[in-house]
Amino acid sequence: MKDKLLVTFLWHMHQPYCRNTETGKFILPWVRMHAVKDYYDMVSILDKYPKIKQNFNLVPSLLLQLEEYAAGTTDIFMDLTMKDPRDLNADEKVFILFNFFMANWGTMVYPHPRYSYLLKKRGENTNPDEIKQILRVFSDAEIRDLQVWFNLTWIDPEFIETIPGLKKLKDKGENFTEEDKKFVIKTHLDVIKMIIPKYREMQDAGRVELSTTPFYHPILPLLYDTDSAKQCLPGFKPDFRFSHPEDAEAQVRKGIEYFKEKFGKAPAGMWPSEGSVSDEAISIMAKCGIKWAATDEEILKESIKLSNGEIDGETIYRPYSFNTPNGKVDMVFRNHFLSDLIGFTYSGWNPREAADNFIHELYNIKNSLKGESRVVNIILDGENCWEYYANDGKDFLNALYEKLSANNDFETVTIGEAINRIQDKPVINKIFPGSWINHDFYIWIGHEQDQKSWKLLKKTREDLVEWEKSHKGEADKLWHAWESVYTAEGSDWNWWYGDDHSSKNDTEFDNLYRMHLINVYRITGMETPVNLFDPIAKGGAAFELEPSRLISPVIDGHNTDFYEWKGSGIIDLTKEGGAMHKSDKFIQDLYYGFDQHNLYLRLDAAEKLGSGKAGMRIDVEFFDGIKKASVEFCADDNSIKAEGMDKRGISFAAGDIMEAALSFESMAHISEGVEIKCAVFVNKNGSEIQRIPEKGFLRIALPDKEFELYNWKA
Repeated sequence: MKDKLLVTFLWHMHQPYCRNTETGKFILPWVRMHAVKDYYDMVSILDKYPKIKQNFNLVPSLLLQLEEYAAGTTDIFMDLTMKDPRDLNADEKVFILFNFFMANWGTMVYPHPRYSYLLKKRGENTNPDEIKQILRVFSDAEIRDLQVWFNLTWIDPEFIETIPGLKKLKDKGENFTEEDKKFVIKTHLDVIKMIIPKYREMQDAGRVELSTTPFYHPILPLLYDTDSAKQCLPGFKPDFRFSHPEDAEAQVRKGIEYFKEKFGKAPAGMWPSEGSVSDEAISIMAKCGIKWAATDEEILKESIKLSNGEIDGETIYRPYSFNTPNGKVDMVFRNHFLSDLIGFTYSGWNPREAADNFIHELYNIKNSLKGESRVVNIILDGENCWEYYANDGKDFLNALYEKLSANNDFETVTIGEAINRIQDKPVINKIFPGSWINHDFYIWIGHEQDQKSWKLLKKTREDLVEWEKSHKGEADKLWHAWESVYTAEGSDWNWWYGDDHSSKNDTEFDNLYRMHLINVYRITGMETPVNLFDPIAKGGAAFELEPSRLISPVIDGHNTDFYEWKGSGIIDLTKEGGAMHKSDKFIQDLYYGFDQHNLYLRLDAAEKLGSGKAGMRIDVEFFDGIKKASVEFCADDNSIKAEGMDKRGISFAAGDIMEAALSFESMAHISEGVEIKCAVFVNKNGSEIQRIPEKGFLRIALPDKEFELYNWKA
């Protein structure tokens, strides 16, 4: 390829609408926390790199929450931060001790001695009932230090260095005052007020292109008609149907109008919520004036298959045109491999090595292309991944932008520019309905809990429509009631239902969803259905089971006997993760266990790990603050390399599964007698494709002589 390879980055900025409209409070603090950590610096970093252009997708309901914070709305976490510990009751102190360590421990807690000490004093694995017992050993000064650290650690490192007083607080570390707390929270609010003006400034300067999403981030094709899921989910046979094209159009129009109010012009582009598209959804976008839309590469490939077209190495590297009854919409498609490298993989790498690898991958693409002008589209969450990076991802982004600025083979452009500069746009005749995750809608409608939530939404909406017929004159009540319906139509609630994702806030998300529906009845004065007070999510969606007995499996790479791993610890990796979703989990389950002499590990993958898996290597690294030892298992030739431990005490086999045995004798200097901390890295052809766990370490408590006695079960 002779021309420069065009590169677009689209950073999607979004948080669910978490304001309880009845109390006027935000239930969760994540808009505020990501505001001070991510939203401003992700665009302001471009001030240092005049050659770099970027795209940002700003969800209107996120912008609305930023404005509500700026206008004085607070969240429960902020209110409890501002309260003097001497005035907190026991329940409030339990809330603080339970919730104020919600950050990535490896990058945001452990590096700060006082914050780390408070976590260890509370305990790293605990629940509110246990905290009630622990509470008595915490002084008011320690509670105050925790109040400050939770809010301080979320502030972007650049602000820590540049805002007078923050660096001093960080260095002080402990014995904070009430004035210190007030200063930290004031800083939060000051930063929030800077965000929208900064994006408009960069837009007006031509440095970035801003796009939007339907207002409350709904899955547009499902709003239009839930039956659209039948094509991408052949086994989907619901006992209900929700079909409201008018709501889909209202969400798009509301989003565009709000965007225009904030940024002075209508957006040309749209990243539909979760990249979810269908023929009808794109037609609504065209009707509302949207000129381009983006989604995932798998949607493109499935769409080409619908028309019996050919897919080749250049397929995803050009824009396409889609003709709707309401006009043409140009479309670009996300390279999910490169996007996931930033979103899920590079956080564990040396930042410069990660930037070098990314440039290397771009060269691989450029060298494979024959077309004269092509574009690579990197599209991902612009906020959640950075807490997994050291220094909030600054070192990686600076290294990447430096390399791209100095490189003459690549050019970063806005999506609008890429579409205008590439003239040969193939036409897509039909769009395969689906999202960026597995090119389907399973996350949002495939589970029993999802479908229950849709039925509640359907009933609530039907009741409001019926009430409206006889209350046309009550415009204010109708407006607020419909806003509650539109809010409940957002995608975020169903993200947390089912067993795909789980977080510490599952209960809060469930309560918020039902609260938005309940508000429709409270606003209108209708009697609230009793089932809206019944939680949809029953219990937690835990994905880890600890060992319950000693095991001694045969290390042969095959699950030869049901009982050989019975009683082991199990981590279901398909359920791992919080606000982000990894599109491909290569390793799906990790088993671990032990007898009195060995630690055993087992990995189950979506496909065989042995027999011809060229380039497949599993690394296990052991930590104690820093890496202490490692062992490499190479599936190509069944070889083992060990560093910092004796490989003579290690064996493994890769076949249908991978099994390994590591003797405690070979790990004597690693285990500290009671616990092993490790992480597993899956590599293919020299590139890391999965880290287990995605953050932190596996903490494996070693057995003592009474282990089986304590864990005996009939």
